[in-house]
Amino acid sequence: MIAKPYTRFMMVLIALVFCASASAEDLRRIVSLSGSWKFSIGDDIQWASPAYDDSDWDQINVPDEWEEQGYNEYNGYAWYRKTFKLGDLPAITPIFLILGRIDDADVVYINGKMLGQSGKFPPDFVTAYSKVRKYTIPAGYLKENAENVIAVKVYDTYAGGGIVAGPVGIFSDADNNYLSVNLTGKWRFHTGDNKDWKSPDYNDENWRRIQVPSAWESEGYNDYDGYAWYRVKFRLPQNFKSGDYYLSLGKIDDTDEVYLNGKFIGSVYDLRKFSEPRGSGWIINSHRLSWEYNARRLYKIPADLLNRNGLNSLAIRVYDGQLTGGIYEGPVGIMSAENYKRYRNKYKSDRSFWSYFFDGAFMED
Repeated sequence: MIAKPYTRFMMVLIALVFCASASAEDLRRIVSLSGSWKFSIGDDIQWASPAYDDSDWDQINVPDEWEEQGYNEYNGYAWYRKTFKLGDLPAITPIFLILGRIDDADVVYINGKMLGQSGKFPPDFVTAYSKVRKYTIPAGYLKENAENVIAVKVYDTYAGGGIVAGPVGIFSDADNNYLSVNLTGKWRFHTGDNKDWKSPDYNDENWRRIQVPSAWESEGYNDYDGYAWYRVKFRLPQNFKSGDYYLSLGKIDDTDEVYLNGKFIGSVYDLRKFSEPRGSGWIINSHRLSWEYNARRLYKIPADLLNRNGLNSLAIRVYDGQLTGGIYEGPVGIMSAENYKRYRNKYKSDRSFWSYFFDGAFMED
């Protein structure tokens, strides 16, 4: 039986609402950055420097439109700056800066170091108005028990303007507690497609290094859609126990194939029916709706494939069709079988809901 068109429409509408709030992460706030920020219209790269004296700048509230705070009908460039003191950082990584929605395009600096960018500035203007800004903060960017400075350059083309909606703050992902090996950090990255790139012996020294997890648009690949590869090498900790393990890759936009030490261990298409042994996870009927990007990647690692006494090589082939691309959410690393079950059960209601909802709505008897 196929659902009637009206029923289908209503079910898809409800699904879109639920999908918009879905996340692979359990974010915990470290510092709230809502409230008063320094603000100036105009544009000067010196304003990114933590040493710049902004004492004569205006103060406005974040999040809120700048047009609601005395800058009526202003369209163009403006900068925000925020100085805050940070205590001890949690041991869990990654750490994120979340700035909610920004109208229209932005580039963000922490302590003078560029963190990421969304949208594009003129003359090749591209808005990112609807995108929630979430930037992974690499190790060493933040100063513990000291003052830190965030600087945000914003361009607005019409209406609204600025950091318009929250949340605004620094967060960690509690789901990283499930990892026995945390693979968050800088990975080698190359656009294009070459089967040789899965080989552990391939020389990737000339590849760029980008942050994982993070959308590749935030790493400077704003207009890129198509194939790209990620590569990373790692060693297991000395206290790594024997047993079954799973590779967690969070969420990837859109599709992926995963190779560990040169061996294929799974792809997003193995996740459709929450099956093993080649893959484990859940997905929203990708063959019908192309929502592979919302699947939680959890791949079982075949016995004896991990090198316990030397380097391991992980290569991931990704294809993105439009908009955001890449390994954009965590947790990214290796889980024990016990923690895999805990993590799976934590989000099991998500999988059960989607499987029931879409199987019932779109599949014929």
